[in-house]
Amino acid sequence: MEKKEIKKEKMIENVKEDANKEKKEKEKHLEKIIDEQSKKIEELENQLKEFENYARILKSQFENYKKDVAREKEQISISTIGRIVEKLVPIIDDFKRAFKNIDDETKKTQFFKGMEIIYKNLFKILEGLGLQEIKVGDKFDPFEHEAVERVEDEEKEEYSIVEIVEDGYKFNGRVLKPVKVKVSIKPRR
Repeated sequence: MEKKEIKKEKMIENVKEDANKEKKEKEKHLEKIIDEQSKKIEELENQLKEFENYARILKSQFENYKKDVAREKEQISISTIGRIVEKLVPIIDDFKRAFKNIDDETKKTQFFKGMEIIYKNLFKILEGLGLQEIKVGDKFDPFEHEAVERVEDEEKEEYSIVEIVEDGYKFNGRVLKPVKVKVSIKPRR
């Protein structure tokens, strides 16, 4: 009986050993799968970080693009308004010339008063859009003035303004039309 029991025990031991081997193989296989899955997870996490960074960059680029487009639209709008205002400046000058040459009798008429109101309203609208009349000081400024005539004068300082011939205008700080002036110069000897 002992032989049977020894055989039985050996069989049990063999079965246990086989089971242990099988268990170890399964554990190795599971470890291998876990390693592979861990690597895949790590790879996917890296890809996710890359996509998140790309999304952040893309978002900031899009925000910058929107700002650039808004700035461009503003510039186009200002430029367009400037061109329209520039086309209307001669009309303002025509009004001023007409008003200078009107006699006192005509100034009392309703027609003249109506034209004066139209002129004032037009000028107010253009000022609201950014038109400014250039203020004239005593000295000639080549950036804002255009000398249309030189007047010899001993007493006045050279290049001082003697007379304003025609008003000048700026639009948003840019000279649309320089002030036309007469300037004094010292007589030649």
